[in-house]
Amino acid sequence: ASTMKNHFCQPPAPAKKQDGPPDYGAQVPRALSVLLNALETGRLPHSILLYGDTLADLENAAHFLAAHILGTLEAMKHADFFALRPSGKARQIKIGEKEARENNTMRDFIRQINLSASQGTRKVGVVYEADRMNSSTANAFLKTLEEPPRDTTLLLLSTRPYDFLPTIRSRCFHFHIPALDHGQCDESFIQWKHDFETWLQTLDDCADGKKASPADLVLPAYALGGRLLLLSESFAQMQWAAAKAELPEQIDDEEKEAIETGLRKGIRARLLQQTEQTLRDFAFADKEKIQTRSRKLSASIAAMEKIRGLLEVNFPETAAMEHFMLQTLRAWSK
Repeated sequence: ASTMKNHFCQPPAPAKKQDGPPDYGAQVPRALSVLLNALETGRLPHSILLYGDTLADLENAAHFLAAHILGTLEAMKHADFFALRPSGKARQIKIGEKEARENNTMRDFIRQINLSASQGTRKVGVVYEADRMNSSTANAFLKTLEEPPRDTTLLLLSTRPYDFLPTIRSRCFHFHIPALDHGQCDESFIQWKHDFETWLQTLDDCADGKKASPADLVLPAYALGGRLLLLSESFAQMQWAAAKAELPEQIDDEEKEAIETGLRKGIRARLLQQTEQTLRDFAFADKEKIQTRSRKLSASIAAMEKIRGLLEVNFPETAAMEHFMLQTLRAWSK
């Protein structure tokens, strides 16, 4: 556990000032710089879609921007910060009953952001994984996007911006948030990447005619896949323990579960992204084999994209990982 204390490339916690919102330091994404300038000049859009590759980076960006808008150090604990997240096994953003006041539903979110600000003059509403709105939820939200409450900024976060209804996308200003360079990764994951590259080299040698036993090819596929899932779970447990301590007291158990699920998905997505990058680095390391390895890389990335889609619909992680590893074995050992 001591080797995982850096929380696997965890986005650095924004440095706290004594009298202002958190700061990215020298890594402020250009999109956020543009939005901060718009805020200072009174031209900040009411509805903003922040999209990128990882939920963690999007959440960090949203909380950073919200902190500046609200003039606070910790946006999530501010009385005029409102959040809406997917919930349930299907990971959907619920519309909620018309008459009942259900927490973490679109109707309750709309009700809250239409209230007057409790502190200061501005409010911020954040919809996490906003692509998880179904058509009913999206249509309920559409009128609010068309006519946002006064002095309210709506932030929609998504790693899949093209899954929105066109009517939702067209009413938001779009800003891409790139994945930050989070520095040195955890030692256990560095070791995993080294072992993964060693296995790829064994497969590549086999394709060149070098003899290898089935045990040298197949067993590592299952072992590496299992280790990656264990790393994902370990990192998630540690990050959730740290994140849970910072949550506002009024958040109920359902919202906490939604936050934890989003955190776990974000960690898994970053692990898969790093795995894909390791494949790319290996494929292009030998210039003489670029043409052959490019075809193999394409097959592996296709398998990666397939399991990403399966995992979005709650397909079992173990089966999805085994599929990716075995497809990679087939592609690289030919």
